[in-house]
Amino acid sequence: MRRIDVHAHYFPAALVDALEGRDRAPRMIDAPEMRLIDCGGDLVYPLFPQLTDLDPQLARMDREEIGTAVLSGLPPGVDGLGSDAVAVARACNDELAELAGGSEGRFAAIAILPMSDPEAAADELERALMLGLSGAQLLSNVEGEPLDDPRFRPVFERAAALDRPLVLHPTRPRAEQGLGEYGLITTFGFIFDTAVCATRLVLSGIYDRHPDLKLLLPHVGSLIPYQLARVDHELQLMDPDDLALSEPPSEHLRRLYLDSVCLWPPALSLALEVFGFEQVLFATDEPFWRGGAGIETLESLSLEPDVLREVERGNAKRLFSLNGSPG
Repeated sequence: MRRIDVHAHYFPAALVDALEGRDRAPRMIDAPEMRLIDCGGDLVYPLFPQLTDLDPQLARMDREEIGTAVLSGLPPGVDGLGSDAVAVARACNDELAELAGGSEGRFAAIAILPMSDPEAAADELERALMLGLSGAQLLSNVEGEPLDDPRFRPVFERAAALDRPLVLHPTRPRAEQGLGEYGLITTFGFIFDTAVCATRLVLSGIYDRHPDLKLLLPHVGSLIPYQLARVDHELQLMDPDDLALSEPPSEHLRRLYLDSVCLWPPALSLALEVFGFEQVLFATDEPFWRGGAGIETLESLSLEPDVLREVERGNAKRLFSLNGSPG
């Protein structure tokens, strides 16, 4: 049996084309050694060859005994593209569906949504699922707006009704002051932004509105496994009328799914202990992290064989409906 990687990236040609020639972020930048994706602020990263060519991905999957990789987009998604966002998202999802459908099960994919138009994003989610995509990716904010803003609720309502997962991926952080040097945008900014995003969604009552909604938070749950008791403690100081959840916030937060992207065994061990192995899914975050090192991190925990089997593939099959996966 082979692993299923639920966090592998692909940058659709339709999005490359949309960013070409723009004179402001989001845009493509020509650099001496490799083209760059400029998301604005201090978030700029290389357009690695693996992001547009799946042959290197297949080669590393074979090396790492990965049967299926779930492809997802990257910041900026279609954020910042204004009136073109809906059409570009559709083109990206058509491309992702074609890649996945022609891969004999080696690739699945999740949709890119035009969140600046929530009703259109909800419709695009449903259309993408009909094309065969396995869920959708949401960036941790929408051009600086938090996802718990009521105007984004149609997307969560549609995902809950269709029983498909949403993955909360980091983007340019809402709070980025002081993060421009030393790689702190991705080291801490990403983790802080996704933790705040997920926590705000929970505190806004998303699981009371949609008890079975499936949300996946990457990078072993960001900061949340470390802060559950603190969230409960701080919320006890609030006026009860300001937070009318059916359970303590920590119980709602424990409904999140996590991926295993981590190179520090104690952090992964804590995530498994707090959330349970049924909610942790193997992932690599290729090409930004070293997949082989992530596998070593997971294997270093010496999990029971049945637990390891669920983390490496069983949970992914259920969450992303990958029954035909060679994993």
